[in-house]
Amino acid sequence: MIRLLTPHPALMVESGERVMLAADLHLGMEYDLAKQGISIPYQWTRMREELLLLLEEHKPDRLILVGDVKHGVPATSFQEKREIPSFFEALLDAVDRVDVTRGNHDANIQRYLPEEVCLHASKGVIIGDGFQVACLHGHAWPPPEMMAVDCVVMAHNHPTVMLNTPLGIRVTERAWVRGRCDAERLTKAFLEQDNLKTEDDPLEAFKENYLVEPGSPEVIIMPMFNDLLGGLPVNTESPKSLLGPLFRTDAVNMDDFDVYTLDGTYVGKVGFLRQRLESG
Repeated sequence: MIRLLTPHPALMVESGERVMLAADLHLGMEYDLAKQGISIPYQWTRMREELLLLLEEHKPDRLILVGDVKHGVPATSFQEKREIPSFFEALLDAVDRVDVTRGNHDANIQRYLPEEVCLHASKGVIIGDGFQVACLHGHAWPPPEMMAVDCVVMAHNHPTVMLNTPLGIRVTERAWVRGRCDAERLTKAFLEQDNLKTEDDPLEAFKENYLVEPGSPEVIIMPMFNDLLGGLPVNTESPKSLLGPLFRTDAVNMDDFDVYTLDGTYVGKVGFLRQRLESG
C-alpha cells in the first residue's frame, strides 16, 4: 500500500516493512546561490527538522531519500562536506535504516555519508514484500526489473502544476503526478534502448531477453522536498520535454496522468489542466 503523507512531500510504502520516501532535498543550494549574489535563509536545519517530525509521527522502519540529496555539481561545497555527515547522523538517531538512491546531483556523496547509510546506484532499489515498489531518482534508464513491480516512484522533475485563479493570476503549486505505463510501448522502449529487436510482440521479446514478466506499473513522480527549488509545471510542458529517459519515449502518456496538490486535492489530468490553462 502507498500513502501520501499530506500535506508533506513524502510518502509511505507499507509492504512487509514501513518505508518513508522523500526526494530532492538539494542540501547546499543556498551556498550555490550565495556565489551568484543571492542570499536566502539557511535550509539545512529546517529540512532536517521537517524530516525528523515526519519520522516521529509516522514511525517508519526505514527512510529512503530518492536522489539529489546534495546540490553541488560537479564540485561539492565545503558546506555540504561539513553538514552532510551530521544531517544523516540525526536521521539515523530517529530511524533504524536510511538509504539513498543516487541522483544526478549526488556525485561523490559516498564520501560524506555515515557508513550505516546504504547508498544505491542510479538505477535505484526495489522494496516490498508482495506489493513491490521500485524507487529511483529518474535521471538514468531504469532496470528491466521495474516492469515487474506494482509501482515506480521517481523524482528528478520537481513537478508542479500551474493554475488560473478567478483574479486572472496564475499560481504554481508543488504536485504529485500519478499514472500508469503502457506495457507494450515501454517494453519496446527498453528493447530499443539496448539495440534489441522488438519482433512482432515486444512483450514476448522483453520476457525472452530480460527474463522478466512485464506488467503495467503505476508511476508516481514525487514533488521536491526543498520548496525553494524551481519546479516544472507539468501542464505547460510537452511530455518529451520532461526530464529523464522514460519521458523522452512514447511509452508514457503524461496527458492521462493525474495531478494532486500537496494537501491531497485532486485537480485533474495533465491533458485537461493543459487545455484549461491554454483557454485562460
